[in-house]
Amino acid sequence: MMKRRNVLGLAMVLLAPSSVVFAQIGLSERRAITAYRQDKWPPVEAEIRKAAGFDVPVDVEWDQLTLPGDASHYADEEYYGKTIFQPLVAALNSITADKIERDALKTTLQRIHVRFDEKTAPASNYPNGLSFEDGVLDINWRPYSNTAHVEDRTKALTQIMKKNL
Repeated sequence: MMKRRNVLGLAMVLLAPSSVVFAQIGLSERRAITAYRQDKWPPVEAEIRKAAGFDVPVDVEWDQLTLPGDASHYADEEYYGKTIFQPLVAALNSITADKIERDALKTTLQRIHVRFDEKTAPASNYPNGLSFEDGVLDINWRPYSNTAHVEDRTKALTQIMKKNL
């Protein structure tokens, strides 16, 4: 009987929606992500908007990017920076360097959505974690993985945005 309950409990955790998973992460993760959002996120968000050349809304699914056991790494530049935000800023800077592309981006890009879905995020084939539909650039990449691949991620972001301008 006890074994069956453990299996059922594990199944519920694995199938739980992300908001439930957020509620199940530890206090240290909640504190760390709150600190990141207060201290580190505002300048990062400002850098994204500056690179875009306009106040593009950036929606981040923090509950999905808050991974159990990683709380001590959230403030590290490599955790979110090198895997998600630096490539995004670099790609936006590349596109907005040209006036025609900058104007096209401003009229086309309505929102940036950042998330991590473990079931669909690619390990390294970064274009597979991106979509650009109805003005929304969706980034589905795992934080703190393959941190040396900033250029590959930047290239994937640049290509999908240019393709949709």
